[in-house]
Amino acid sequence: MEAPGPAGGPDRRRRSPWVREEALVLAQDQGGPDWFRLLLRAPRIAPLAWPGQFLQVAVRPVATGLPGPAGAPDLAGSDPLLPRPLSICTLDPEGGSLSVVYRVAGRGTALLASARPGERLALLGPLGLSFPDPGGAASRPLHLVGGGLGIPPLACAAAWARAGGRRPQALLGARGAAGLAGAAEVAACGAPVQAVTEDGSAGVRGLVTDVLRERLAPGDEVWSCGPPAMLAAVQRLCAAQGAEAWLCVERAMACGFGVCLGCAVARSDGGGFLRACVDGPVFRAGDVDVAEPRR
Repeated sequence: MEAPGPAGGPDRRRRSPWVREEALVLAQDQGGPDWFRLLLRAPRIAPLAWPGQFLQVAVRPVATGLPGPAGAPDLAGSDPLLPRPLSICTLDPEGGSLSVVYRVAGRGTALLASARPGERLALLGPLGLSFPDPGGAASRPLHLVGGGLGIPPLACAAAWARAGGRRPQALLGARGAAGLAGAAEVAACGAPVQAVTEDGSAGVRGLVTDVLRERLAPGDEVWSCGPPAMLAAVQRLCAAQGAEAWLCVERAMACGFGVCLGCAVARSDGGGFLRACVDGPVFRAGDVDVAEPRR
């Protein structure tokens, strides 16, 4: 289903019913010094998911495959208690599989990195709103702009855009070549990739937004995901050029469905906050203030 727009009309984003599923780990490999790629068989979730949506992933495997108390999965321990929100990188709805790419940033993700093929992980998803439906604008230039761990969700976005008749171009940035997590997946989904690194170890030296500034034209469309400073720069560039921009905002959260309020994103009009988990994570650029949240 499409999400309602600001005035009640469609804004081209998609929402799905979410389900719980014990997903089978098909493969896990280390793609860089601190990031991993996890391939899961999730035949209930994969056909429901749209690019830009995310999952809540339990970091410990299911212990027995049998239901626990009150129908909850029987996990191999409950510490850490909370799942981790991870963007969907690649999608195979017909085959019932999907992948996520994540960085080991603490104890929880370190435990997730130890998951092995044949084990099962408890998932909740797909959650949030997708990137806008690409259909109906085949002639409109589309730039996919990603930074660091914001690159992976642009892989399935690229595949969706091409299926909708678009010809997306990807600008992917990181501090160095080792940080281009998911860049190979974006390229494999059919989007020509221009890598941009701050140290010049891959592609062009500089910031990804510097390259975007050179390429962006009025009327273009941008889908972007990355750190807050990069998103804010994309937001400013698109506003100045008269380009439409959609920003995938990543936030830490506990629940994933609007209860905990841990993923608040400030409204650009100063009228309070939106929730990344249900009002996003993909937002129209003019609707939000994507600056780093205050702690």
